[in-house]
Amino acid sequence: MKRFLLWAGVVIGASAIGVLLFLIYSTCVFGNHVYSPATCTEPEICERCGESHGEPLGHVYSEATCTEPSVCLRCGEHHADALGHEWLPATCTEPETCARCGMMQGEPLGHVTVDATYQTPSTCTRCGETFGEPLTPALAGRTYRELSIGEPVPYTTASSTDRTVDVTGTAEITDYRVIDGDDVFPAREGYEWHIATVRLVFSGEDAQNHGAQSAYTFGDYYILDNSITGHADENGMRTFAADWYGMRVKCWQKTGETVENDWYGQELRFTWEEGVQVPKGYDGVLLILHNFRLAEDATRLYLPASDVLDEDALVFRLK
Repeated sequence: MKRFLLWAGVVIGASAIGVLLFLIYSTCVFGNHVYSPATCTEPEICERCGESHGEPLGHVYSEATCTEPSVCLRCGEHHADALGHEWLPATCTEPETCARCGMMQGEPLGHVTVDATYQTPSTCTRCGETFGEPLTPALAGRTYRELSIGEPVPYTTASSTDRTVDVTGTAEITDYRVIDGDDVFPAREGYEWHIATVRLVFSGEDAQNHGAQSAYTFGDYYILDNSITGHADENGMRTFAADWYGMRVKCWQKTGETVENDWYGQELRFTWEEGVQVPKGYDGVLLILHNFRLAEDATRLYLPASDVLDEDALVFRLK
């Protein structure tokens, strides 16, 4: 009997130990949960009893790119479509370019240039980039004397009665103005009048004995020569051409009021207005005073500018 009781105790003890071990390693009775890792949408969950623990991790989305969608970096879940390229137009120097990622496609357009003018260098009509320098004005390499407003300078010209005799006096631009138009100088849309008041004064024995003959013509700072007509229309207007951003444009010249044209005491004076009507902003017209002897035909008022522009000529730029 004692032996039986001993074995019974052993069996019962072993069974109790087995039950205890089972409870420990196969159930969560003692709190020994076996949790699976949390996911983006689920917290940790006990694989034995289904008890949850903590919070879901939540998605961590990548940034969508032009070619790749936004996805969760943990689980791969799709969040948003790829953005697609945002193409900027091609330019003269760059092909089409994505504003987001910088990817390029195609070829640059290339420059489309127009020739340089006297006012502007060669310029691309697409982007405005310039190349080189404007053309060199014709007057840039010439020697002449420049008139300034309000400053008399010596002026020599042939006498009015004997062209072999030189008479020296002074020439001065006493006034200069730019207007749209008035009663004497008619307005024209898109044009303006540049008006200089010229004053010549002669004295001394040669002037008293032989008089003096003024002589002047017009030129262009950029091209020098002009095509000014020798005869005025019924309104006293003469036409000529000027260079305006590479184009020859029609302009007009008119002699305005004569203030002085006679002897005043011991001085022979000539004072009058000369006006040119040019596109607004044009600065190239030249008034050139030269020696009357240079005129081969005494009846011709205007001579080509290149024929009379020498180191003795007086030049006023109407700008």
